[in-house]
Amino acid sequence: MARLFKPRIFKAQAGKRPSSESTPSDLTIEDLSHDGRGVARHEGKTVFVAGALPGEKVQVAHYRRQKRFSECESRNISQLSADRVEPLCPHYEACGGCQLQHLSPEKQLYFKQQNLLSLLKRQQEVDVGKVLEPIFSSPYGYRSRVRLGVDAQQRLAFREQHSDKLVPIGECSVLQPSLAAVLPQLQAWLDSLPPKSGVSHIELVAGYELSGEVVTGVIIRHVKPLSDAFKQDVSAVTTPQGVFKCWFQSEKNGALQGLTGAIVDPRMYFELGEDSSLQKPIRLGFHPQDFTQVNAQVNPLMVRQALTWLELSSSDRVVDLFCGIGNFTLPMALSASKVIGIEGVESMVVRGQENGAQNDLQNSTFLALDLNSQALGALMRREKVNKLLLDPPRAGAKFVCEQMAESEVERLVYVSCNPASFARDAAILVGVGYKLTELRVLDMFPQTAHMETMALFVRV
Repeated sequence: MARLFKPRIFKAQAGKRPSSESTPSDLTIEDLSHDGRGVARHEGKTVFVAGALPGEKVQVAHYRRQKRFSECESRNISQLSADRVEPLCPHYEACGGCQLQHLSPEKQLYFKQQNLLSLLKRQQEVDVGKVLEPIFSSPYGYRSRVRLGVDAQQRLAFREQHSDKLVPIGECSVLQPSLAAVLPQLQAWLDSLPPKSGVSHIELVAGYELSGEVVTGVIIRHVKPLSDAFKQDVSAVTTPQGVFKCWFQSEKNGALQGLTGAIVDPRMYFELGEDSSLQKPIRLGFHPQDFTQVNAQVNPLMVRQALTWLELSSSDRVVDLFCGIGNFTLPMALSASKVIGIEGVESMVVRGQENGAQNDLQNSTFLALDLNSQALGALMRREKVNKLLLDPPRAGAKFVCEQMAESEVERLVYVSCNPASFARDAAILVGVGYKLTELRVLDMFPQTAHMETMALFVRV
């Protein structure tokens, strides 16, 4: 008789106890869902099994039954997948940050790509041209920013799987080493505070000074006043290299404050250089709470791929939609005649303008615009835009894609963080006269079910 394997990972959703009903045993897992759960079939119903991998035979316990599907925990695994690996993180069983540490990095990439292709081909019936090899980074130690909660016992914590419950953590294997190194010191500082101190969250951000010196930035969110002594104590945290900088935030979404309580507007930096195949390095400044790509290994490769696909020349006029601080806008300005970065968030426009001036790129312009308005189409016609980069949030860019029917855009690069909205928008673009000629998956978030997608659309 095969030895039963008890997986270390995955609890049922909060408030969903396993059913006392009889449950099917020895289900065979056939596939992996988009969120990293095993997929099996039983009595004509789809069964999602947390913690199981394709090819495994599992015994399960139900915690939610629906008309067309069931959701289960894997209790015992009698036949293990050859792709199963031991999770590196001791908190993986409960922490909701990662979903795929029990699957080899190579297979993580494979299943992410297969799920994307399935969405495009089966659900949206979009023909995919050339599929390039995925872009990936080190499977651990890649993440350059993180937001941690602080629980009632004043312990650093992440959210539990499928829950708002906080799980105390002592380490995090996906953080960049400079960030991971300060976790014990931050916990020691929290331990020194009086009970119910009011510290609710701590954000960590990796970056550089304008001089090039490494910076580990920390933002302390507190809902009660902190004494000057406690502020001085946390500011004394040391890092293995570079400098440690600490800011305080006493109101939700409020301005950052320095040690004295004065409002500050700090900047950190990162650089796009040789990895991006640029004519010269581009240095980008950002506020510690701005959106920036979390994977510093993948980001420059993503920028390089966009530039390669756009085939920019000195006659091209380009628009970069949802441009942020200029991650794509400014590299494109090195080759194009004019690049317009457009954002709906005013603070990002300000940051883009700062970065354009810092890098002396006079042919870059940043504008604030409602990207769900007819004004976008009018601007593109007025500026005679012939190439476009689109990097929307998770909701995608349905309205923008619908407007492309009346544009003069010849080549369009779409960067997506949500396969579902990307597949929908890809179908729209194909419907208004474009062909999806090249596709590439980027593993921006190893060990998680999240992925980035890049695609080139060419007008036919």
